[in-house]
Amino acid sequence: MTSHAQTYRRLGVALKPMTAEVFCDPLYTKALTELVIKIVQAESPVSFDVVSAEMLEMLGITKNSAKLKARCDYLVRNSRLPFTLQNLDGEDDTEATRILWADQDSTYGICPFYRVPVIGGKPRKASDIAVQEAARTVIDIAEEQLGLPKQSLITETAKALGFARTASTTDCYKLCEKAVDYAFNQDALSVDDNGFITPSNSYV
Repeated sequence: MTSHAQTYRRLGVALKPMTAEVFCDPLYTKALTELVIKIVQAESPVSFDVVSAEMLEMLGITKNSAKLKARCDYLVRNSRLPFTLQNLDGEDDTEATRILWADQDSTYGICPFYRVPVIGGKPRKASDIAVQEAARTVIDIAEEQLGLPKQSLITETAKALGFARTASTTDCYKLCEKAVDYAFNQDALSVDDNGFITPSNSYV
């Protein structure tokens, strides 16, 4: 089988430090919007929270605030990058995580890859991982294991993404459960009479 796993790598560029006041200055909107685009192009799909945190960290701004969050929100919206919304606890978009994408076409279907932590590193927060990306993990695990029951597939997918705790109450379990359902909706999985889930032929 072909693994679609990649190591998650941050943009990680060194920038001249900037104060919070300068960060909020409209004179720097263009340059900061370009920074948003660079982060998303390097790490797509990536959540708004991750983009905001990395941008502030690159600029040496150590404390966040409502004003800075609003500024980050403005910069992301100003980038006009496509985004999707997902909520691991339900369908209420008011509590949804915004996932940013490098291009519109990537928001559809199954991601062509999924990312894992660097060796010895911590996994991303489950809420920061796109369901479309986790769905690719689901397909790889189902193929590797020659089919699994749904609960086992969810658990093994969570482990593949780097999570140690996979109880049904955890966000990583909820993400992977949504990823399995999403993959089914994309006709990427099939289930046999014994309840074992395998990839559809077109996704192997």
